[in-house]
Amino acid sequence: MTTRHRRLSFPALLVALLFALGSTRASATEPGAARAAARKHFDRGTTLYQEGHYAEAAAAFEAAYQTLANGVVLYNLGQCYEKLGDLQRAMGYYRDYLRMVPNAEDRPLVESLIARLEKRHEEERHPQVTVSSEPTGARVQVDGKARGVTPWSDKLEVGPHRLELTHEGYQPLRRDVEPRPGEPLELQLRLTPLSKSANVAGSSPGQPSGRVWTWVAAGAAGVATVGAVTLGLLARADSRELLARPHERAEAQRLHDSALGRARASNILTGTAGVALLAGTALFFYEGSF
Repeated sequence: MTTRHRRLSFPALLVALLFALGSTRASATEPGAARAAARKHFDRGTTLYQEGHYAEAAAAFEAAYQTLANGVVLYNLGQCYEKLGDLQRAMGYYRDYLRMVPNAEDRPLVESLIARLEKRHEEERHPQVTVSSEPTGARVQVDGKARGVTPWSDKLEVGPHRLELTHEGYQPLRRDVEPRPGEPLELQLRLTPLSKSANVAGSSPGQPSGRVWTWVAAGAAGVATVGAVTLGLLARADSRELLARPHERAEAQRLHDSALGRARASNILTGTAGVALLAGTALFFYEGSF
């Protein structure tokens, strides 16, 4: 029925086959009634097919086959279900046709038709899915399995899947996709850059981010400087108190010792501040190189 010749030749061919075949569901005493009923269903199916009513045509051809088994009817049923998009059922009827009519002249044509439908059926069950991303080079996972990098294209089985894209410096992107039979799916996705705070949070434990140690050294230098200045002022105050007026021997000794101790501590903190400042300067350039 794929060509005009086959459609027009079916009724005549059916009549010949009906007289040749003895397989019938009718009573053996009424073979003519069986042939007539099968011919009626067949003619109706042919007319419905030509009018584009493929489901009704299939029902008529099935009634004809139930009345009197005939290989031509099986081929016609394959044509109907191919038109209806039921490829598995169509291929089944074409194969049944070749089994029932093993010496069919059109066997090569029907076999090639079956091969074409098998390819089409496979494409419908595993439609092509294409994923592109901005930026490119994102790693693609489907249902938790690595599948490549973007731009990526492959066939997926019909049904729901979990798609995930990951790229260094960008937030992971997850998307639920559900390819449909025979419908290619194209996705164009844009990844979101990680914020600075996210980058810091994502750093490895124990590894400072940015110029952390530079600021630690600078802070230490600042604290030491403040301490040195404070102790220096206190030492000077003790010295002024000692020289301002006469004191008892014990009080004078206390002021002397206090001024001397605070002055020494101030000098130590001044040196510490200098070392911390030098260290901070060196760390500033060292950490900036990473």
